[in-house]
Amino acid sequence: MASSTTHLDLIAQSQSSKEVTANALFDAGSPATLFGRRGSLCSGLNWFYYGGVMMVDGVLTAIANNAAALVLSASATNYIEASRAGVVSRNTVAFTPGAIPLYSAVTGTATVTSYTDQRAWVAPAYLPGRASVAVAASDVTLTAAEARCRYLTTTGALTGNRSVIVPNDWEGIVYCSNSGGFATTVKTVAGSGVVVAQGKRALLLADGSNVVRVTPDT
Repeated sequence: MASSTTHLDLIAQSQSSKEVTANALFDAGSPATLFGRRGSLCSGLNWFYYGGVMMVDGVLTAIANNAAALVLSASATNYIEASRAGVVSRNTVAFTPGAIPLYSAVTGTATVTSYTDQRAWVAPAYLPGRASVAVAASDVTLTAAEARCRYLTTTGALTGNRSVIVPNDWEGIVYCSNSGGFATTVKTVAGSGVVVAQGKRALLLADGSNVVRVTPDT
């Protein structure tokens, strides 16, 4: 409902052709069903989802209902996610940094025993949260939750040069609170990176290949 006094065309008990009103409401609300579970087709370990329209690199892009089932792994927790291009996949490890979480589905030997909707389309004006990443002993690849945070702090006394590895499509403010006579580099897996000086902050951006500096260290 919109509120206690609604602007929607609701179904009245006495009306005829209730399905017409219901279908019109479903159609009006269909943007919210993008990547939603299509229960009428799901069976066993076969997962189906609804398509819709999403913005892909500034272009409105139609995502079709999947024609072939996304087959889940048996006896596991499946993390179902979409790329920023709208390609849906699943794995049994965790949501991938940079991907769009859709569902986590727990399976038995032949069926889905439970699932949790992880879609979160409504976000505040600011990006969520802060993350602290310890990089003293080794390089660190951000988790999906860490990669979604707006503000990232690197911590620890460095025993060597360290890298913080971010998704190819990422941006955030990095505060380097490390100590020790070594450098902390923020980079993608295969691309080049940016060194943030100790005790300094910088706004960084991954441009699809490399991490680039948006602001100088401050």
